[in-house]
Amino acid sequence: ARGVQVKILTYNLFWWNLFGKRQGAGGSASKLIAASNGQHPFDFMGFQECENINWVIGDAGLLGEFETMPGPHAMCMAYRKSAWQKLADSSQDVGEDRWDQWYGTRAGMWARLQHHETGQVVFFLNHHGPLPVDTGGMCGGEATAFNLLKLIASNAHADDVVILVGDFNAGPQSLTVQSLQGRLHPVYTGTSFGGVDNVLSSCANVVSTRNLGSGGSDHDALEAVLQL
Repeated sequence: ARGVQVKILTYNLFWWNLFGKRQGAGGSASKLIAASNGQHPFDFMGFQECENINWVIGDAGLLGEFETMPGPHAMCMAYRKSAWQKLADSSQDVGEDRWDQWYGTRAGMWARLQHHETGQVVFFLNHHGPLPVDTGGMCGGEATAFNLLKLIASNAHADDVVILVGDFNAGPQSLTVQSLQGRLHPVYTGTSFGGVDNVLSSCANVVSTRNLGSGGSDHDALEAVLQL
């Protein structure tokens, strides 16, 4: 399985504004995705604040290339069909917003995906974290991180490469991220809202990372390439 390179996207799409009020703003986010995918195709994409993944991927002209997966709490994922097959997927609540900024519970959405050529399996986990920012929500950052790690331990297999992406609503100094980094390597952190958008992995072999800009969102799209 050595030598498999995977390209990952995480992107909070600011749905109520960019797609609700502005009706996609001429496909600005989709154009950003298509431009990066054209240089070298994505393997996995994780979206937060995504209420219609087929709109996003369709406007990018990539519905033929990617299998789309809608999830709970306006989270979505997509993977490249020609390279990967889905073995299993599910989601589970891992946290809840604090009373003073309460929108509801927060989940981790995951899929086990097997590389056609090599058989390597990736456990891809997408998360949109609890509010307020940097608090870890109702139960705190350590509890949110513990629940994410427990979700991984319960569902990933021993040889899986774990990739965790999302808008954690928690920056690099938060208890959430610090606790996760006890088990997973930091791959890339964005700049929006103090660095709440993150990529972490059990694989420390980072080939490249890139901030793709906002594409009309209030968050930046983050790209990372790992050598498994």
